[in-house]
Amino acid sequence: MKEINVNLDAHELIKIKVMIDDKALRTQMLSDICTQTNAVAVHQIGKQLVVYRQSTKPKIVVPQK
Repeated sequence: MKEINVNLDAHELIKIKVMIDDKALRTQMLSDICTQTNAVAVHQIGKQLVVYRQSTKPKIVVPQK
């Protein structure tokens, strides 16, 4: 989790590759990562998870509706 937090602070949007074949377990892992890092799940495709967390100095501007 420490490495995920460091990368979220540096990049805001990161991809995480997991080597687990069970889709339900990957979905649970994504949920756990988001909960523990205060991030938002953006996408999950195959074994790749994408999460976003705004840093103190935002790099990505999300359009408001």
